[in-house]
Amino acid sequence: MAERIIFRMAAWTDAAGKYDPNAPLEGNEDNYYIDDDLGDNTPSHWVADEDILLSDYGMLMAVADGMGGMNAGEIASQIAHDTVAEFFAPGKITPQLAANHENRSRYMEEVVRETDRRIKEEAKSNSYHEGMGSTLIMAWIVNDELTLTWIGDSRAYRFNPATGIEPLSRDHSYVQELADKGIITYEQTFEHPQGNIVTRSLGDTTQKAKPESRLFKVYDKDIILLCSDGLSGVIRDKKTYDENGQLYLGDNLEDIIATHQDSLRGCREALWIAAEKADWYDNVTAILCKICSGAGDCLATDKIKENIDSIKTKEKPLNKTFEGLTIRVSRKKIVLASVLCFFLIGGGVAGLLFQGKEKKNVEAPNKVEIEDSIIVKDKVDTVKMVPQKKEQKAKKLQIVKNKDYNEKKKKQQEVKKEAKRESTTPSKASKTGGFKLVPIEKGQDKLTPVPVRSVNKEEVTPIKGKQEQSK
Repeated sequence: MAERIIFRMAAWTDAAGKYDPNAPLEGNEDNYYIDDDLGDNTPSHWVADEDILLSDYGMLMAVADGMGGMNAGEIASQIAHDTVAEFFAPGKITPQLAANHENRSRYMEEVVRETDRRIKEEAKSNSYHEGMGSTLIMAWIVNDELTLTWIGDSRAYRFNPATGIEPLSRDHSYVQELADKGIITYEQTFEHPQGNIVTRSLGDTTQKAKPESRLFKVYDKDIILLCSDGLSGVIRDKKTYDENGQLYLGDNLEDIIATHQDSLRGCREALWIAAEKADWYDNVTAILCKICSGAGDCLATDKIKENIDSIKTKEKPLNKTFEGLTIRVSRKKIVLASVLCFFLIGGGVAGLLFQGKEKKNVEAPNKVEIEDSIIVKDKVDTVKMVPQKKEQKAKKLQIVKNKDYNEKKKKQQEVKKEAKRESTTPSKASKTGGFKLVPIEKGQDKLTPVPVRSVNKEEVTPIKGKQEQSK
């Protein structure tokens, strides 16, 4: 029987920055829900920093961040809280429902759609609540699997001492889309003037709710963090650098969690202090869950990560902004390499067959034709040039030249004979009139005037020169 997972928890929510009189709003619009055992009869139960045995039904965490300000954002997040509590009330979760990621994600996405319907219905029936909305993110852990479902910009992170911190969710926000396209950097998302615009949310009357779900493995020493943007919007994920390449001096989530792994309550308080130092301006909510034992070591995952990093250092990255696509790109490269190898092997076989036909006069291995010569490699990889093809080509060319020479010589002799006959027989001049001096016989010094005939000049006068050149 597999070892059962033991985990610990801590959570808190507060108006935080909104207590500041200069803050745009007052009160807390955040809500959260936790149930450490979805199979017992006690709803929404947990104790901070206490060892808890994970049941076959699993445990649930949820964070909702209300929006709308004067239009009752806290009402929207409360509706989200109540809907989650209703769907995960004692007796609602069965072993079959909790058994796999497909069933869990389908169920939580239905929670999102039902919450969206209820918020819209409330806003329609109460004009004071018109325009209200909320985000919602839920994490359901069963055995060593974490199913994550969310809508909006509330986030989920995972920290492990071996791998550091990594975001598990992707914001449904305008600045996130800009960052994904490489228009702005991660650092620039913090000060962007449209940082408060979400592209998906509960209660949005312009579209139906579109939740997103993902599956993750959990490992021993994992610390899962769910939080509203009141925390992630003021504290960086990890050490980052400004536009001048200077290290940003503020606190970051990775260092804070790494320093407070032994006490989740101490970690939560450290996050609060860091957010306040960063001039928090919004509500802050955070849920922390640490997998203490029973899930297995993540060293295998760490080794896979090291292998991927080593590949990155050897290859030129296609787009450093989208490092999360590295594995997909690698798979495409594998497919392309396989296709290329197929064509190379096919070409090699065809080349060998072709060389087999040509291998008649030269008894040497590994022949490769290059222009007019043949490269022959012997057993010690020495290379010599065999001008066999070139000699054959030269012989063929000489035969053609001799044939042309004989034809021209024959034509010349005919012209001379004709000229000799005309020197003894009077004939009419050509249309151009006049006479031309033509040698009668080879070696004769005297020239005899002969009437010009309609003979092509190139056939008569240049023959001697061309013959000498051909010789």
